Amino acid sequence: MIHYGFYCDREHEFDEWFDSIADYERKAEAGELACPECGSHEVTKAIAAPNVARGTPAPAPACGMAAGPACGGCTFAEG
Repeated sequence: MIHYGFYCDREHEFDEWFDSIADYERKAEAGELACPECGSHEVTKAIAAPNVARGTPAPAPACGMAAGPACGGCTFAEG
């Protein structure tokens, strides 16, 4: 799922969720995007900052779980 922010020509702000970038592009091309407050179809996608993780990523499990199936002996095992 992809989340975009929008604003209409009357300066109402709103958010929409899309299954994919292609889903957004299809709806935008078809004029299916509308402001939920006033119904205007003159909408613009707002500028968005990417969601960037901060800090260091967690290390991979020492048992090798990240590389293949679990052995079943740790908390990462399904069960």
